[in-house]
Amino acid sequence: MGTTMKRYDYRACPTGKQADALARQFGCCRFVYNAFIKERSYRYRHGGVNLTAVQFAKELTELKTTPDRRWLADVSVVPLQQAIRHADAAYRNFFRGCETGRNVGYPRFKSKHGTQSAEYTKSARFKIQHQKGAKWAYLTLPKVGRLKFRWSRDLPSVPKSVTVLKRPNGDYHVSFPVEAPILPAPQPAHEACGIDLGVASLAVVRASDGTGYTVEHPRLMRHAQRKLSRLQRKLSRQKKGSNRYRKTRHAIARTHQHMRDKRLDLLTKTAKQVTDENQAVALETLSVKNMVRRANPKPGPDRPGQWSPNRRKAKAGLNRSILDAGWGTLVRLIEQMGMEKGRDIRKIGRWAATSQTCCVCHTRDGRKPLAVREWDCPTCGAHLDRDANAAVNIMLAAGLAESLNARGGAVNRRLAQANLAGNTPMEAGTHRTVVLH
Repeated sequence: MGTTMKRYDYRACPTGKQADALARQFGCCRFVYNAFIKERSYRYRHGGVNLTAVQFAKELTELKTTPDRRWLADVSVVPLQQAIRHADAAYRNFFRGCETGRNVGYPRFKSKHGTQSAEYTKSARFKIQHQKGAKWAYLTLPKVGRLKFRWSRDLPSVPKSVTVLKRPNGDYHVSFPVEAPILPAPQPAHEACGIDLGVASLAVVRASDGTGYTVEHPRLMRHAQRKLSRLQRKLSRQKKGSNRYRKTRHAIARTHQHMRDKRLDLLTKTAKQVTDENQAVALETLSVKNMVRRANPKPGPDRPGQWSPNRRKAKAGLNRSILDAGWGTLVRLIEQMGMEKGRDIRKIGRWAATSQTCCVCHTRDGRKPLAVREWDCPTCGAHLDRDANAAVNIMLAAGLAESLNARGGAVNRRLAQANLAGNTPMEAGTHRTVVLH
């Protein structure tokens, strides 16, 4: 049985003094990270010299002795060194992306309003104390003290480092990267499946034996939109930097974090179910970044210099629904879990017309508005659900259903029409209009 690296995250509860010490540590780490990016960019622009992490670490030691930067010596040096390494790794990832064609952005400065972090390695001599059966454990950190955290599950091995985080909503967490054993994967119930991601429903899964189910879109952003709008209006009327401004901003961050946690929980459970039940999984190649671009201006045909309506508001609502669904996170989780369980994960081309092609006779019937949820094939007369038909086509395009083609179109018809029999919770009605914002 092999092992894999995983992160075990626990909720921490620092005291007031410990929170102040961690705030100093976070601020120093952020300062060092930003200073490395600024200094490296400056030296390259003005002298063509690439500053390395080792060189800047030596300069940091000298910087601590200056009167203006003596406060850097009030915190542990290990997280500062790790911050330099993280900034250097950001540059390496950027240049590697330039060579390979991956879209990796240039390293950016860290903000005090985002997630704060400090990483302690074994050289910091951190210590974990936990009594068997106890609900709480303690993490001893240099210049912070004995930090209390919730022991929700046992660590599978001894961690070599620990990262202390503070989220924008004020929650503290400790995260341990550990080697965890790869558990034997459950016996899959199906040979293969195709998954169609959408906004009317989060995902439609169709297996090779004709069964399937639908994962409903939680629409977390829509449900929280009224509360967020009220809080943001309240924030705009308050004085920046005041205590009330800080409390309102904290409430907004807490609302967003609650949505993120609920979304990640649903996506993780969905990915686990898909990879547990299927030996092979077919997915679409989606460019979410391009799909959520704003509507292009539409020049007026008869009015030079003026513009025609381009449905900008409707496109903005569709963009919110796409981002709220978390397609990219779901695909990434399926790929990670599939690799751990030895599943075959395949992705089809981005421009495959899965929603325009009949999965029974493979006739391409042209583009259809998003409001059309069911349609009849003009060639074979099959009554198909839009998302279920697309899921079957994705499975066929990935080469996971060659055996189905040898048996003719009856199996494909059964796959695409399985939801219409009432066995799965698909949307009812023909040509039903779906509100996308």
